[in-house]
Amino acid sequence: MKNILFIFLLLFTLVGCGDVIEKPYVTDDNDTISRAYLITDSRVGHLRRGMTASSLRKAYGEQYVKQLQMRRASLADTISKPAEYYVYDKDNKLLFIAETSAKDLKSEEIDLVKIKDPRFRTTKNIGVGSSMEELKTAYRNLDVVQEGNTVAIYIPSVDGYISVNPKQVKGYNPDFLADIPIDSVSNRAKPLAFTVSWYSHEGGILTSAFWKETMRKILMWMVLELPMILVIIVVFVVLLRSQKYIIRRVRKVAINRATKDVNVDTHEALKRIDTLAGIVHGVGKILLWTIFLLILLSKVNINIGPILASAGIVGLAVGFGAQELVRDFISGFFILLEDQLRTGDYAIINGTTGLVEHIQLRTITLRDLSGVVHIFQNGKIDTLSNMTKEWSAIVLEIGVAYKENIDYVMQVMTEEGREMKNNSEFGEFMLEEVEVLGLNEFGDSAIMIKAMVKTKPMHQWRIKREYLRRLKISFDSKGIEIPFPHLSIYTGEATKPMPIRMVKDEMTGDAAQG
Repeated sequence: MKNILFIFLLLFTLVGCGDVIEKPYVTDDNDTISRAYLITDSRVGHLRRGMTASSLRKAYGEQYVKQLQMRRASLADTISKPAEYYVYDKDNKLLFIAETSAKDLKSEEIDLVKIKDPRFRTTKNIGVGSSMEELKTAYRNLDVVQEGNTVAIYIPSVDGYISVNPKQVKGYNPDFLADIPIDSVSNRAKPLAFTVSWYSHEGGILTSAFWKETMRKILMWMVLELPMILVIIVVFVVLLRSQKYIIRRVRKVAINRATKDVNVDTHEALKRIDTLAGIVHGVGKILLWTIFLLILLSKVNINIGPILASAGIVGLAVGFGAQELVRDFISGFFILLEDQLRTGDYAIINGTTGLVEHIQLRTITLRDLSGVVHIFQNGKIDTLSNMTKEWSAIVLEIGVAYKENIDYVMQVMTEEGREMKNNSEFGEFMLEEVEVLGLNEFGDSAIMIKAMVKTKPMHQWRIKREYLRRLKISFDSKGIEIPFPHLSIYTGEATKPMPIRMVKDEMTGDAAQG
């Protein structure tokens, strides 16, 4: 629903509320007609709605615009007789007549355009030379307008009138106005003139005529263009949902296959699948949105050719000016390709340890045990250590007193590890029994025995804590001393050293004599 609301907001921003969208007219030989002879509701050739007589001269050339009906001497004559400007081409052929209202002598805004040249055509190939049958086929929403001895066919989408011979209109009566259906006009009727009226904008946006015209254009747009745009929106939403569904189904199938394969660690496979599914979903959404916006722009009559052409220039600029961004994307691609890291792994990146929450083509997000989120650019990762890839391990160094029997202590450690491996609660997370490697170091107050245990990823710390708990209980029951730091002090008269134990204060953590 949020996507649909956003699309409509974008749509009405692009279209606006004033103009009915016109597509370029295409002839039978697929050659686009020159816009110099195009008729729409806002333009006739180079003449546009709202232009004045002076701008008309600039558009067509001073020598090709002639004011054959001159202004009258008085203001009353000027108001009663609007000015007409005859526009010719280079071959001295009359193109059209532009009529202005003389209410504002400064602006002389053009209100009416009488088209004379048959080359002028609407987007549906209708002009002065079109037959009534062609007109009815091209436009479905035609109205017949009777004004005295004149009968005209009104074309709403171009705000134009095509006058016809009243004798070829069934039911025409010059004595009173009548509702004449379009079917009453004979198909053999020939247009007498084509007039485009721009009176509706006279008076500005505060007039009722302006808002009536605006509402008419909105309704026309909703009838002619909105259905196709709605179809595009529906297709786009369906594709988005389909992409999400397909990724979800593929993920489910991949997980099922990984579960059935005894040689594959299901937990590791799940992390890999989730990472790749997230990347594919993100890239797919970007592609779908890009295609949809390009299609939408073309539907609202915005030329996407320059946009596509500028994409190459933008790409070149990004290549030179955003080298760091490109490096991040390339590094992220190879991290995914080589399966160096996955979502859910516990890793050390540039010295920072944490759980991998998100992997994207540009960044990796870690969250440490304190809940702090760390974000690293892929191109700036110097060191990456994955602590949970395929399997994990814990290395332990257990200190016992010098007086203890080393072989006996190692035997006790091995037995505790074996019991833990056979335990139903912890054994499933241990890939092997605890391996006691042997005497590793002579410490200041203890001898150090090294041991190691392999576990499933992310369970090494749990196994370590449980194993140390069991060792402490076993050592206490068997009388094996776990030494603590102590010093021997010699006095001048005594020959026997006096041991002083160093006891750590549990509250402050400082050492104290005891």
